[in-house]
Amino acid sequence: MQKIGSSSYAPPEDFLRKLAEKMRLKEGEEAIRRVLREIHHRGKVGTKDIARATRLPTPVTAAIRRELEKAGLVARKGGAILTVTGKEFVEVVLGMVAKTKETNDSQEIAPEYEPILEKIREASSRRPNANPKLDQTHATPETALRRALYMLDGGNLAGRNVLFLGDDDLVSVAAGLLRVTKGITVVDIDGRLLETIMGVSKEEGLSIQCVLHDLREPLPESLRGAFDTFLTDPPYTIPGLELFISRGIQALRWRKTSIAYMAYPDKPPLEMLKAHGTLNWMGLYVDEIIPRFNIYLGAEILANTTSMFRLVVTGEARPVITGPFQGGIYTGELKPTIRVYRCRCGKAIVVGSSTGFTTIEELKAGGCPKCRRREGFRLSEKQRAD
Repeated sequence: MQKIGSSSYAPPEDFLRKLAEKMRLKEGEEAIRRVLREIHHRGKVGTKDIARATRLPTPVTAAIRRELEKAGLVARKGGAILTVTGKEFVEVVLGMVAKTKETNDSQEIAPEYEPILEKIREASSRRPNANPKLDQTHATPETALRRALYMLDGGNLAGRNVLFLGDDDLVSVAAGLLRVTKGITVVDIDGRLLETIMGVSKEEGLSIQCVLHDLREPLPESLRGAFDTFLTDPPYTIPGLELFISRGIQALRWRKTSIAYMAYPDKPPLEMLKAHGTLNWMGLYVDEIIPRFNIYLGAEILANTTSMFRLVVTGEARPVITGPFQGGIYTGELKPTIRVYRCRCGKAIVVGSSTGFTTIEELKAGGCPKCRRREGFRLSEKQRAD
């Protein structure tokens, strides 16, 4: 392996990929990146500690460290440390930043991120009303920031090209305001939402690329194989899960040990078994689940919360949907329901796909047919439309 000089670098993906190929690493190039990241964060660290932190076998960690020493990126001085060249490589080329405070199941935001959180709150106040037909339910600004910090803490934001498949929660804005990514792209079917994101991006100089696209149509060629990671909060149906994850797999540069993120609710055991089975069938496995990570505004049916999934994409990952998708993916399409709301005036109002009001939001906007009141509706009955 040719040493990397301080004045000239090969593209990082080429160096990491070629080193992984030379070593025949089953864990792929991401394993090398994780080792470099741990050394960068710790300053000086022993091989066993690196192995524990990266969850790599100790012999594999030792072998990676030796190859990095040969390349002039790492030296041993009472533990592994980055050389001057190595430090410049991981910071300038790989875009790594100082270690962030870990994001776990706590809902607290560290004080240093409060200025960013205020900007996300302001952006959230400008986003359009959620469209229930698209299974939209807005997450809180705090959730958007915590998702971005979770990706950053996992090494999947700094120096990365990041794709958001649907983003009515404005996580792209939160990620952009951290100012560590190589690039951010949002794909969404809702043009209203993209206008909001583009407006904030222009004001803050975030350079977020927005693509108006229905994911039921094939992923645009320009987005295929272009990203290091993706995050999605898909429709909470199996077809929706299959479709959004398929498009995400297609968008990844390298599938072997790449990381993806997904928000998904708790469902009955057999439905969760099917969701996990679908992910496994597509060549991904669940590496971590943080319950109650995501908090939503007004999603009473989900108890206002969903879990955060960290997914590992294996070398066997394949999209199960590559062409156009003709079926239903949204909850209202697959499980149409009729709800009867009762106004304070006593009027019973039927809400559903085949009625005058398709959503409770439409009822609130139009008002009670009898008294014109726009609030205070109580759900009194719910049943399947079929």
